[in-house]
Amino acid sequence: MTKIIRPLFFVLLLCVANLPLKAQMGDKPLNVDYQKIEKFVQSQPDKFGALMTRFSAGDSSLTVEELATLYYGSFFSLDYDYEGASKELVDLKKQEDYKNAMDLCLKELEKSPCSIDLLFDAWLFANKLEQDNSLYALRLNQILSVILASGDGRAQKTAYKVVAVSDEYFIIYAVMGLNLRQQALVGNCDVMTVYEETAPDDTVDIWFDVTLHMSVLDKLFGGMDLNSGDKKAKKSGKKSKKQPQASLIFE
Repeated sequence: MTKIIRPLFFVLLLCVANLPLKAQMGDKPLNVDYQKIEKFVQSQPDKFGALMTRFSAGDSSLTVEELATLYYGSFFSLDYDYEGASKELVDLKKQEDYKNAMDLCLKELEKSPCSIDLLFDAWLFANKLEQDNSLYALRLNQILSVILASGDGRAQKTAYKVVAVSDEYFIIYAVMGLNLRQQALVGNCDVMTVYEETAPDDTVDIWFDVTLHMSVLDKLFGGMDLNSGDKKAKKSGKKSKKQPQASLIFE
């Protein structure tokens, strides 16, 4: 399956952002060390805050390593969260009250600057209000580039690493333009069986590492090694006959 990731709203996104960004499945994954990131965030909150300020201001010079520190580091931060839209914001969106929705979204982004859902909402609301939305396009693409650089999605060891489960759905539906057939939890990963609308019988598995999300639940049952995930993870899962291939091309 070869899929060019270019849904309509992302074409609009990058036309505004003017951000050439390419992520090819199969590239060497970015090394994401959760313990190292956690130590940096908690021992040097001022430096982490300075990075976040640059990101929030739309600094395009941030490296993928710095962006990874921000995206995954928000999970460990005492000053920032990684939350999606509040119920109040969702309600305003349904009511198409874009002015008040935008005001609330910006407030929520201050607390959760790396939230994919909030960044997309901010881009959408600004577009509806005929405002400049290039800042949110830039930031959204920066976060997506981190996730797509974290693995190739083909197996448990090279799964895409995400902070929130909602990010999996955003990538599958909004970025890749695919449909979900079924979802299974295998060890520390969500295995998403997906297909294209034009070929519903041609399915492939995409793996997402949800170690961070699971570590919250794991507090009820014992400690999880954030670097290695669940030591008792199953070694088997649904194997795809065909491997997903995708390129993220925003231009």
